[in-house]
Amino acid sequence: MQVKCVLAYHFSPDAEKAFHEYVQRRMQLPHFANARSIRNALDRSRLRQANRLFNQRGKQLTKKDLVIIEAQDILASRVFKEGQPDEQKVETAPET
Repeated sequence: MQVKCVLAYHFSPDAEKAFHEYVQRRMQLPHFANARSIRNALDRSRLRQANRLFNQRGKQLTKKDLVIIEAQDILASRVFKEGQPDEQKVETAPET
């Protein structure tokens, strides 16, 4: 599976491996909906990436920081933690 660039985002090499593993695991769970499930996973990864960057307040971010999805953004999925799809819960940034 080759998924390097998604909506102007790029996977780090470790994120690409993690996403491949995510897809393999997710396909074994109920309600897998092919492209829709993948799109949802990518959206959640982008949300986790945004939260990760938001929590690094004070750090000077580069363009690369803003467009790279890291493995941790994917591995935070409930598919890895609980063996459950993420559909029931979406993490959000704390209000300020």
